Amino acid sequence: MRFRAYEETGASGRAIVLADTEHDSLAIIAPDVGFNMIRCRLGGHETIEGPPDRQTLALRSSEFGVPLLWPPGRIARGAFAFRGKPYAYPVHEGIHHLHGEIRMRPWNVVSLEADQEGSASATAEFRFERTEASPAYYPHSVALRMTWRLCGKRVFGTIEAANEGEEEVPFGFGLHPYFAFRGAAEEVAFKADAALQYFADADGVCRRMPVRTGLCEEMGEELTLDRLPKDVDHFVFRMKEDARHCEIFRKEDNLRIRFDYDRGFPYLIVFKPAWMNALSLEPWSCISDANNSPLPPKWTGAAGLQAGERRRMEWSWQAESMEGEARSEQEASKEQTRSKQGARLPSAEGSRYAR
Repeated sequence: MRFRAYEETGASGRAIVLADTEHDSLAIIAPDVGFNMIRCRLGGHETIEGPPDRQTLALRSSEFGVPLLWPPGRIARGAFAFRGKPYAYPVHEGIHHLHGEIRMRPWNVVSLEADQEGSASATAEFRFERTEASPAYYPHSVALRMTWRLCGKRVFGTIEAANEGEEEVPFGFGLHPYFAFRGAAEEVAFKADAALQYFADADGVCRRMPVRTGLCEEMGEELTLDRLPKDVDHFVFRMKEDARHCEIFRKEDNLRIRFDYDRGFPYLIVFKPAWMNALSLEPWSCISDANNSPLPPKWTGAAGLQAGERRRMEWSWQAESMEGEARSEQEASKEQTRSKQGARLPSAEGSRYAR
């Protein structure tokens, strides 16, 4: 059986397992801690840095695996207003709220599927009105439905947010994947087509228009981690309109990880954690603390989810051998050369196109 999707319970708690035995691909998801994908092996290569144990994940749910964020980023003092209505979020990062609550709460698993012709998948739901903190945090009838799907050397994620209430509500979603690597920082590079860079004030609010910087230029070419500035905690970028993907190059094992996401994520956050060898490339629907920024919504992503509206967002990443890719390019070049040489052969058909 090539594809498998099942749940297991051990000393560390519940886990959802997705497997593709033909390609040595495996994904493990923690449904009781944010439906977080805490392990992802694609084609025999580990792509995600997970927690040392489940207890650590429960205490530090935004620091391992692939946390799901609603809303993404910090909110100064946990307070903001949307459409004239005040909101007070729990403060748990100094004087700020950080990365929302769905990353740390249990999700309800609704299906596990193993289609032997296609993939292995797991789907879970989260409803805000069922959380204990909803009166103070997010008192709206919004339902989230999230699917992880594994196929070959690629993993897919899809989330749908449905506003089942009668009023427009604040919307903001992002991913925080910790892409793993081994070895020295100069042996790891990444590439992303960022158009502009944002700069936040001391309270984390962006009050200035984003600008084109040298870091945007370097990321567009290929930037090794040792050249990433170390005096900044994280970097916030607006992606180019036609660019919704990033690449990570792990030279120590000749691996390229290509990360694709849809147009619902105009912003990219780059973060290098101090506690492990990982690079976090985070697609967000809005910048951090978007509702407190004085910038126009088209520059912050501040948005609402209308009554009855459903919004769907998708992403995926895959593992490819850089060595194999180079060989493919070389073979293509050779084939092109052979074709050109063949076109110059002294035959009636060849002579017609030869120059």
